[in-house]
Order: sequence, then C-alpha cells, then structure tokens
Amino acid sequence: MAESSIKKNFAYKSALTISTYLMNFITFPYVSRVLGVDGIGLVSFVDNVVNYFLLFATMGIGILGTREIAAIKDNTKKCNQVFSNILGLNLQFTLITVVIYLLCICVIPKFQQYDELFYIGTAKILFTAFVVEWFFTGIENFRYITIRTVLIKICYVASVFILIHDQEDYKLYFLLNVLVVVINAVINLIYVRKFVDVQMRDLFKLHFLKQNVSLGIYAIMTSMYITFNVMFLGLSSGNVEVGYYTTAFKLYSVILGFFTAFTNVMLPRMSVLLGKGDNSSFQQLVEKSFDAMCTFSIPMILCSMILAPQIVYVLSGSGYEGAVLPMRIIMPAILFVGIAQVLAVQVLMPMRKDKVLFFASLWGALISLVINILLVPRIQSIGTAVVLLCSELVVTLVYIFYTSRHGLLKLPFRIIGKNLAYSLPCVAICYLCGAWINNNFLSVGIATFASLLCWGWLQIKLQTKMGIFLKKGIMN
Repeated sequence: MAESSIKKNFAYKSALTISTYLMNFITFPYVSRVLGVDGIGLVSFVDNVVNYFLLFATMGIGILGTREIAAIKDNTKKCNQVFSNILGLNLQFTLITVVIYLLCICVIPKFQQYDELFYIGTAKILFTAFVVEWFFTGIENFRYITIRTVLIKICYVASVFILIHDQEDYKLYFLLNVLVVVINAVINLIYVRKFVDVQMRDLFKLHFLKQNVSLGIYAIMTSMYITFNVMFLGLSSGNVEVGYYTTAFKLYSVILGFFTAFTNVMLPRMSVLLGKGDNSSFQQLVEKSFDAMCTFSIPMILCSMILAPQIVYVLSGSGYEGAVLPMRIIMPAILFVGIAQVLAVQVLMPMRKDKVLFFASLWGALISLVINILLVPRIQSIGTAVVLLCSELVVTLVYIFYTSRHGLLKLPFRIIGKNLAYSLPCVAICYLCGAWINNNFLSVGIATFASLLCWGWLQIKLQTKMGIFLKKGIMN
C-alpha cells in the first residue's frame, strides 16, 4: 500500500475516533448530570462486567482476524475459508460465554440485584460476534467503517437527548448503548456478503484455535487493569466510586483513542512490509509512530493533570470532585500505553511474537491483582487508578526490554526529553488559567486554545517534524 493510502486510512480512523469521542463528550456531560454519579457508576459497572465476559467470547479474534485477512485479502477463495474459520470460532466461544454469563447472573448477589441490566447485556455479547469489524480492518475498508459508525452514533446521540430525562432512565440509557452494537452487527452482516461467502464446511473448523487462545489470554490478562479493575471496584466499593473512576478515565480514553486509531491502521501495513522483507521501511514507520505519539501525548498529559479539577467539572458537573485525584494518577499512563502500542501492535504482532505479548500481559495482570487486593478496598477509586498506572508501566517495560535485548528496533527515547521541554510553556499557561480564571468552562477553553497556539508556534520555530508538517499545511 502506498504512503498516501496509509494517510487516507489514518484520516478515516482519526475522523472516526474524533467523531466518536466528540459525540461521547456531547452526551457524557448531559447523562452524568441527569443520572448522577450513582447512575453513571451503575451503568459503567454493568457495562464493564459485560465487556469482561466479551473478552472470553471474542478472545483474540480482533487481532487474529485482522492479521489473517490482511495477509490473504487478494485471494477470494482463501478469504472465504479464513473468514468462515474465524467467524465460526468466534461463535463457539460466544455461546459458551453466554451460558456462563447467565449462570453468573443467577448466583452472584450483586448481579441478581441488577439482573434486568445484565440480561440486556446478553444481547451485546451475542451480537458482537457478528460485528466482524476485524474483516473490514483487514481489507482496510476504513471508509465504510467510519461512515457506518458515525451515522449510527449520530442516531444514538439524538436518542439520548430525546429519551433520557431523569435518574430512572438508566436502564434505557444502557439499552441504547447495547442497541449500537446490535445495529452495527446487522448492517455488517448484510454488507460483508459483498466480499465473502460463508463456507459452512469451514465454519466450525479449529484451524486458528491455538492462536486465538494465545491472543485471547493476552487480552484477558490486559483486561485485569482495564476492565476487571472496574468490576472489582464495583463489587468492593459501590457505584459511586465507579462513577468517580469512570469520569477520571473518560479523558484518558479519548486521548488514547487517537493512538489506537493510528496503530490499528498500521497493523495491516506492517504485516505486509514484514512479508516483503522490507525491514528499512518497517523501522522508519515505527520511528515516525513513536515521534508522533510523544509529540502529542506529553503536552496533553501534563496540561490535563494541571486542569483536572476544571476538566472533571466540565465533563460531569458538581458532585464528581472525587474523580480529580484518580484522573491525575491515570493520565501519565497515556505515555506508557502509547509506547506499548507502538511496540505491540506495530512490531510484535506483525512479527507474530504472541508469546511476548502474553508474558508482558501476565506481569501486568499479576501487578494488577496484587494492587487491587491491597489498595482498592481501602482507597477505592484512587486505588483503581494506581492499578492502571502501575500495570501499564510494567507491561511497557517488558516490551522495551524484549525489543531492545533482541535488537528488533531502536527506540529514540531522546524524543521524550525534548517534548517534555517543549511542553513547559503550555504547562505554565494551563497553571495560570486554572489559578486566575474562576469559571471552569472558560478556564479549560482559554487554556486549550492558548496552549495549542503556543505548542504549534514552538513546533514550527524549533523545526521539529511536526513543525515542518504544520508549516507546510499553513503555507498550502
């Protein structure tokens, strides 16, 4: 694929990410104020439990499907076979998971207390198997993914404002979130028939079982500090603390979404380069990714930590002050995750180093489990934030150690120091805005605008890669 195609795909994924999080930013402040911290916490708790079971239903299908389809997308016969194999494998894991999930609703008291919500969540688990987003990612049809998702999200946003009016609407709010998955699945099932035919004889063959389990264990281990920790927080502390953590996690997930968009776009491309033996281009793309990640993430981390009280108020209103400290603890994890995504998705996955991913996630899961047990029952949402930060740091260090020791690539860590220095003026601006401007909305707005101007001017003045790119854009 040409570099222009990579840029186009990244543009689509960026548009998708921006629109998705923009719509979340539109709905979340409204819903958090209507449902309150307890309502938001309850819905987040149930959704995270459902997502945790989803990990067992999907296992490594997302990564496996993208990787395998990307490798044979030009061979129609092979594509039909692989698609059928992976879809069938997903269906088998999904059915087993649904049975276990329903049993848990019947025997776990906290699940029984909110059984209506959990039964609604069953549809999310079932229909996720038919979303087959991995196929469209594998054939790099990001245009379709973006257009479909944006249109559905627009309908979702409209439905939230029309239907959600008071605290008792939390069930309806959760139902709307589940319907997004259901509608995506139905549309994808219809559209995917233009590209592949399901081969019934291949539907339940287990050619990819070992790879799926290996990648799935990696995803489950990773979930110990992303999804499981929220479930554990809800079981040990209650809905209010989950509400605090969810609010603290919101901006983190938005910023991280941009890096995820880029690394997901790059996975098929990196697989192709390795298949051709083009190691030079492979190394160059990794370095560019690392540079872009540091350039964007470091100033956002520092500024958001300073403006955490104002950002929490803008996102959720009053009553969410307990989210400020967890947010400040969480934000540095963006840098660790950004580095980890470059190494995992762009280097280790295309090289099929699945054992390394498993080993790193195992260490992260162990750290997560220990800190969850020791801290979360005592300091609740703050402890959950510490779980995320420490676990992501450990995983990143494992990736760095492995890639460096085996000479897979050289990461230009000097970029981190440079971007810390370049971010200092933005940090000063945010601190002054937070201290001198009493209106939280004005404080965040002015700080964001002024920091962006300052950051862009510095990038251009210092002739960084981003500065050269920005200058070209202005000149054109």
